[in-house]
Amino acid sequence: MQIETIEIICEDGVRLSGELLIPPSPKAVVQFNAGTAAKRGVYRAFAQYLVEHGYLCCLYDYRGFGRSKKGTLKGSEIRYVDIGTKDLPAVKSWLQARYPDLPLLMVAHSAGGQQIGFMPDVEGIAGVVTFGVSAAHLRAMPTHYRAQSLLFFYGITPVSNALLGYVAAARLGLMEDLPKRLATEWRDWCSVPDYFFDPKFYGVTVPKGHFQDFTFPWHNVHASDDAISTPTNIRNFWKHIQSTAPITFDVLHPAEVGLHRIDHFGYFKRALKERLWADVVRCLDEMAGA
Repeated sequence: MQIETIEIICEDGVRLSGELLIPPSPKAVVQFNAGTAAKRGVYRAFAQYLVEHGYLCCLYDYRGFGRSKKGTLKGSEIRYVDIGTKDLPAVKSWLQARYPDLPLLMVAHSAGGQQIGFMPDVEGIAGVVTFGVSAAHLRAMPTHYRAQSLLFFYGITPVSNALLGYVAAARLGLMEDLPKRLATEWRDWCSVPDYFFDPKFYGVTVPKGHFQDFTFPWHNVHASDDAISTPTNIRNFWKHIQSTAPITFDVLHPAEVGLHRIDHFGYFKRALKERLWADVVRCLDEMAGA
């Protein structure tokens, strides 16, 4: 496997840091869209597994995060929707230009899948596989997780924003630091059942995008103990998604794969290699072949 460090320039001039994990003879390209404030290292073992099965993988950091973060977040104007409207399309265009003869697939976690429809151009995507993609309404989450989220959004976030000009989540061991506007937008989406599809956001503060006119197959996996992707949140997101190709779902139960817990980030544990990861490869093989 060859690893190549890359830099992708978005239309607004923002530079994204990324890397290509390249097998000897790639059969398709995978653009991996991470979850919110997640370091790309979380996904490395899974990406390497895909490379072992012939997939060239692009891992990258969104603007304001990881190695794409430039300087302080204080005063940053980065919005949450910038992930879908600016970062995802820049990476997609770059990969399509570099590998025009290979099928392009997307594999995404959480927000990296939620925002695919915000891209101005979804042409040329052969298929999508996602993990834990749903709405994130706080009241649809388990009591313990809802309490933590309420504290974060309505306690830590406003105080940190007022004192520092950004959300200092890293020093609390929660996630990477968050830009002020991004965290506020995220909180607002989580306050309503339909997330950014709520009428006060959809087509008003966020674009309507392509959520109702996808043309590629999409497979979403969620764990039965995922505190965010609860049955209610799953229904409230996916009722807004339409494609001319099949949209399919898979539910993982921790006990069935010998784990005590999967939750929202456990999809990338090596213990799931034989069950989940192998299924993902088979799914990608079908999408790439089609």
